[in-house]
Amino acid sequence: MSIQYINITESEFLSKKLLFKYMPLEFALGTIKDKYLWLCNPVIWKDPFEKRFIEAKYQINGKEVDFPLKGQLFCSCMTQTPTSEAHWNNYSSGQIGISLKLKRRQLLQILNENISDFDIYIGKVDYIKTSELKKKISEIENIKTIHPLKLGNRFLQIKLLLLKRIAFQYEDEIRVLAVKKHKTKENGLKMPYTMQPSDLIDTITIDPNIGRNVEDVLKSLFKKEYSFKKVYKSQLYSMQNDIKIEL
Repeated sequence: MSIQYINITESEFLSKKLLFKYMPLEFALGTIKDKYLWLCNPVIWKDPFEKRFIEAKYQINGKEVDFPLKGQLFCSCMTQTPTSEAHWNNYSSGQIGISLKLKRRQLLQILNENISDFDIYIGKVDYIKTSELKKKISEIENIKTIHPLKLGNRFLQIKLLLLKRIAFQYEDEIRVLAVKKHKTKENGLKMPYTMQPSDLIDTITIDPNIGRNVEDVLKSLFKKEYSFKKVYKSQLYSMQNDIKIEL
């Protein structure tokens, strides 16, 4: 099975060079040092509306059943928005945050290397009103035209995991979703890659809140140990020295 695209085409996905992935330093070091992509189990997402469909119980022919892909589906969330304060706050989880600029073509190469182990999807998130998310599936505007509208429809299953509240529209999110062959209770999975990390990652940007000493240590680590050329501290809170304001 080849990579499937939902809410976006392959050509649209590749029309831009980079994707931005925010994560705590610990996860970034794992991605680089141990050469894997981390995909998390959606049941551990913080937003209850975001994991609404995978946590729900469904009434099918008088029986209560789980979401079919629960325990099999894992996701990596990335953004097409270069930077925002919300990204640093949300994805660093109170730790030192790191932003990785991933090269899209190289990311596709990694996903294709793992296609024999997982069913893989690339999807663009649909942002809708909270009131829409609360409706019956058959009444959700972005979903009701799917045919057949059955819970066993894989296209429907993935579409439901690409719905998010409109309050998060600034994220302009792309998701990589991988479906394992068997169910598991793991919080995530590690998708290995063989290329050099510096071939996958164009730029590393470090948390804007860190001090100078930590900045120097991390820059040295990424440049000398892992051969990255573009490593910067985010300038989100930087102030120019000579400020002149006219009334």
